[in-house]
Amino acid sequence: MARVRSPNYPALSLPEAISRVKIIHDAEQHLAAPKDVIAKHLGYNGLNGAALTAVSAIGKYGLIEEAPGDKMRVSPLAVTILYPPSPAEKAAAIKEAASKPALFVEIDKEWEGHRPSDENLRSYLIRRNFAVDAIDRVIKSYRETMDLVTPDSGVYTAPANQPLAAATGVPKSSPKPGVTIPFVTHIDSQMLSDHRPFAVTFVGDAIDIAGRISDEESADRLIEAVSALKILLRARVVAPAQSDKDEEAAN
Repeated sequence: MARVRSPNYPALSLPEAISRVKIIHDAEQHLAAPKDVIAKHLGYNGLNGAALTAVSAIGKYGLIEEAPGDKMRVSPLAVTILYPPSPAEKAAAIKEAASKPALFVEIDKEWEGHRPSDENLRSYLIRRNFAVDAIDRVIKSYRETMDLVTPDSGVYTAPANQPLAAATGVPKSSPKPGVTIPFVTHIDSQMLSDHRPFAVTFVGDAIDIAGRISDEESADRLIEAVSALKILLRARVVAPAQSDKDEEAAN
């Protein structure tokens, strides 16, 4: 019996892809390199199946691009994410990268921009003929990507009939410049009744966490949200060091 092949999807989440492309950029900067060299930068012995899967996933977010001679280079989009001219441009670049995988675009259209539950998404993926052993990876990749986009862009879609102000305690009016709207990674029935969700927000140069964790599922969601935002801390630490190197080279 032939093996069931899942439709095309990024095997890495966007935070994972950003971490990998930073490794490539640290090694090559703006220069193009053969694909086997790119694979070695990522820790693989050569262009084996795992290496090709990782390179393909990074490419699906538009973080690396094809170059002449069957080579690849880090894309301008990736550079904007790693070393952004401004927080707004970084947020826009992250949002653009997250919208590039065709599967994520399909999911967005299916639920008109809202985020479905895991079980709802699982049912959709089964109908799309995804192999059972791939579904959990797809959901993880989608969730971690959306968790990165939401806080960075300040976009949050409240649950049905639940206004944003009630869900987060944030006024509906536009925030002041430089202030990030907190995003709620999970709201259960107890949280709604208490009006005390937890919020994980990237503000300035730190991750702010506020709220109350009352069950294991909420704790898991908190861990996922913090993990998704770790890449922003790493990029902010590295960016000044890179600027120092550029200044030394200019002198």
